[in-house]
Amino acid sequence: MNKKKLLFIFFGLIFTGFSCFSVSSSYKDEEVEINPKTGFPEIIDKPFLSMNEGLSGAMITRIIIPENNDKSNFVYENYLIGAYYNLHTENLKPFNYNIKISAYYPFKNTFRGMDQPAKQVLLYAFDLFAGPTIQFDSWKYIYYNVSVGLHYMYQLTDDFHMNYLGLGALVGIALPVAHHWTINLNGSLCVDYPNLGTNSLLKPFNYAWQYHLDLGVCYSRKKPNKYSYIHSRKRNQ
Repeated sequence: MNKKKLLFIFFGLIFTGFSCFSVSSSYKDEEVEINPKTGFPEIIDKPFLSMNEGLSGAMITRIIIPENNDKSNFVYENYLIGAYYNLHTENLKPFNYNIKISAYYPFKNTFRGMDQPAKQVLLYAFDLFAGPTIQFDSWKYIYYNVSVGLHYMYQLTDDFHMNYLGLGALVGIALPVAHHWTINLNGSLCVDYPNLGTNSLLKPFNYAWQYHLDLGVCYSRKKPNKYSYIHSRKRNQ
């Protein structure tokens, strides 16, 4: 082994030892408050729930592919309007979680693009989405939430009790309007299995998917906006 290799190994060992010493020293110098009951570091940013609510719209598409290929697909579409309520965890590790509950009333139904008037007045749907979420921002002007999780919907139609179960993806935008006020805009896409209801024997569907659009507002004292579009005099002083 020549001198160059020995020098390389020598300086490498010195650098490694110095790095380890620096890391261990930083841990020793760091002041961490220990919880006397658990023996673990005290949680400073404690988890809590934030919530927002508002208006919601949805479009459901269901498709039946006939066995006879000479016929075109049977496409059913429902347009719904309603309200949503969203629960969002804060300061959880490693991910926060998002749960959204919605209630809808169908105002338009189509078959192959043609209007189909409802036979009943009392028709409705309930929707649930839940999953982990990732948060990031764009220079503190806009905040983003991206969630992927499970989706379930119950829908009462003129003919069946529909039950959908599948996966969904939600992208949310939060606009910090004021210190405690935030406007939320959510859009989601869900792909479901639609044959868990009473339609499973008489009219099973081959494909089903949904689009959702939410517009809501959040008022929070536990999570105020450090940066917002509207600044109060008290904060500017």
